[in-house]
Amino acid sequence: MVNSTANVRSPSASAVSVSDQVIKSEMPLRIALLVLPTPLDLRLYNAENAKLLPHLLPELYRSKLLETTELVSIKVDDFEANLTATIESIEQGKIVQISTETSSLLMMPALTAAQNRIHPHAVLAAMQIQTGSGSVTSALTDTCIADSCMADSCMKSALNQAKRKQASVSKRIDLPELSSTEQFDAVCEQIKNLASRTHHRDPASISPKQATSHYWFTEHHQARVLAINLTNASQSSSAAEPTANCISFVVSQGTGFIAAKSIINEQRLQFVICADSQAGLTAELGTLQAKLTALISKPADRGSLLTLMRDNLLAFEASTHREYAIILQASSLEGMQQEIDAISLALPKVMSEKGQAHSSQYKTPAGSYFTAEPLGTTDQSGLAFVYPGVGTVYSDMFSELHGYFPSLYSQLEREGDLKSMFQADAIYNLDPKVTPAMPLGDLAIAGVGSSYLLTQLLVKEFGITPNFALGYSMGEASMWASLGVWKDPHALIEKTKTDPLFTHAISGKLTAVRRAWQLDETDADIMWNSFVVRSAAAPIKALLPKFPHAYLAIVQGDTCVIAGCETQCRELLTQLGKRGIAANRVTAMHTTPAMEEHNNVALFYQQPLEESLPTEIKFISAASGDSKVTNSHGGLDSQVVASSIADTFCNTLDFTALIHSAQKQGAKLFVELGADRQNCTLIDKIAKLDRNTNAGTAESFLTSKKTEESQANSLPQKDAAGACTVPVNAKGGNDITTLLKALGQLISHRVPLTTQPLIDGLNREIALTQLQAVSTAQQVTAEQMTTLTLQGEV
Repeated sequence: MVNSTANVRSPSASAVSVSDQVIKSEMPLRIALLVLPTPLDLRLYNAENAKLLPHLLPELYRSKLLETTELVSIKVDDFEANLTATIESIEQGKIVQISTETSSLLMMPALTAAQNRIHPHAVLAAMQIQTGSGSVTSALTDTCIADSCMADSCMKSALNQAKRKQASVSKRIDLPELSSTEQFDAVCEQIKNLASRTHHRDPASISPKQATSHYWFTEHHQARVLAINLTNASQSSSAAEPTANCISFVVSQGTGFIAAKSIINEQRLQFVICADSQAGLTAELGTLQAKLTALISKPADRGSLLTLMRDNLLAFEASTHREYAIILQASSLEGMQQEIDAISLALPKVMSEKGQAHSSQYKTPAGSYFTAEPLGTTDQSGLAFVYPGVGTVYSDMFSELHGYFPSLYSQLEREGDLKSMFQADAIYNLDPKVTPAMPLGDLAIAGVGSSYLLTQLLVKEFGITPNFALGYSMGEASMWASLGVWKDPHALIEKTKTDPLFTHAISGKLTAVRRAWQLDETDADIMWNSFVVRSAAAPIKALLPKFPHAYLAIVQGDTCVIAGCETQCRELLTQLGKRGIAANRVTAMHTTPAMEEHNNVALFYQQPLEESLPTEIKFISAASGDSKVTNSHGGLDSQVVASSIADTFCNTLDFTALIHSAQKQGAKLFVELGADRQNCTLIDKIAKLDRNTNAGTAESFLTSKKTEESQANSLPQKDAAGACTVPVNAKGGNDITTLLKALGQLISHRVPLTTQPLIDGLNREIALTQLQAVSTAQQVTAEQMTTLTLQGEV
């Protein structure tokens, strides 16, 4: 049994004596802190709480610490005194729950936490208290200045106690003039930010379109350290002068994290309907509709909805062999019923169109999706990961993901410099104009970083493995970095920022272009630009001889990109009779002058490979034609990889041909791994052009009465109908909503994956709901007992 004591207060002592006692403490504190979900009361550790702890605090549950160690429970009423009592209890080997109505912390010796394999959310390293009388404040007429001086002095003492220098502090938080409960709640909020690695922005410094928070980045291998100062000025009835109190804490990050947020909740509903036939799907939709109707009749029952979604996912995990899957998504129960009605009406038509090109699928803006022709099954083996090139990153991208995948971010942080990998100073700059103006090298780093993150998310969190991989332009580098080919992709970060290849050869001063154009230092700077133009490649190629300093850089569906001397590019567009959209970015990739740097590009990307390379993925390069990238022995080596990147880098990129090559080899379901969804848009356009071409070709054959054999031989050798795209991220969209929609499409396409992260999140939400229900029931019982007592006294 757990011994518990409620509302423990410190021994009676004046504030000054308490202060003197704490100030004399020079040894660092080693106190582990765990943020507890409110209103969890560990004194009530019984059968009900025991069922919840495995989901809410699994490490604490497994340790059995609550069954073997005395627990002291302290309700905050005098924060300074409560903290002193807490530290005294911990020094006696006890564990302490200190709480208010809205916040709660479990505190214990750090050694106890380590011995029980409990990863704390934070570690309290120092606490100092100082009290100033009139002698301190009288010399300073400005109370704010006086408080600041006291906070500085108290903070200095705390840092000395923690054996830390001022430079090691990640953030200093000053919280003046709060009540005891407000002080505790504010400190708990800062510890939550530390444990969730979340940086909150000042609302006054951001626009409505900017993220209110994002991941808390630090320099590589540098722990996050909080310095918190609580200051109060009070007028004692027995003192002629006002007194000022300051409590300073030094808190460092722990090895644990705030539990991941649930991807599915009451605002993001999801259900999966599986069956082997249209009749089976219709029946399952009807069953779900009836269950939802029953839930609507009792809207206060939040837990039932969460449990229904959890049980639905558990059933899906057990029925992955079913041929068809409908994904249903909505933001409310009523919305979910509307989604069921809509997809029920569309189902017969979608099933009847099976085998008739691209139309055998149905999707709604809310995210519901169904396809009658799954393209990602094990038999199909048609799943392709597509990696975008430079320039897709945007301000505040992925600002929400870390709260849903904290362990993934922790892993990435251990592997390398996460701040540099995301180019966080630019991507999360308060000035939104900074990101679009990033240099080429920085854009390349952030692009690879975003692709790497999303790849690890799909592969490690959801167990998804592609059959194919390909990249748009420098997306090939992202491909090799993200899929376990390069041994140390992080090594390229600093090289990319400093190597002449990116700083001035094919960007900046364009020294490679100047060599190709035989310009010397006395010649004027090159005015370089690139333009997106809606045109086929052939008419552009026909005009290029007239404009030797203009180049066809990229072919992509119904558009092309020309680049080079801005004047010649504009003149070419005039003769072409087309308007071009200027990119206003200086890069000579995919132009003839880039060949000046071919050897340097190959050397730059010649990186050591992993000892064990993925064998189930076919890597396709834009430079490799219709074959996957291999060497003469059928495998990969660093030189082959580097050469393929250099060839793609220095030649015209024909993205249309790359997609056709992938389709010819069996790729059908294209998932874009990177910021935004630009490649999905391009692939959709390519597929649409192919369908129109096929339709036109077929009509032409019917008109000319060709034989069946010649018709089959003349049609394009690719299945344009089998090109379906899935974006994992979209600029301007909600990170988690877009991800959930992507997972829904993959589920309907029967891609082998696990929904365990969704189930785990729902289990935590259900446990929190049950905790709240237990607490509410206890409060009602307590109120009833009080009422009965008062009635008896009367």
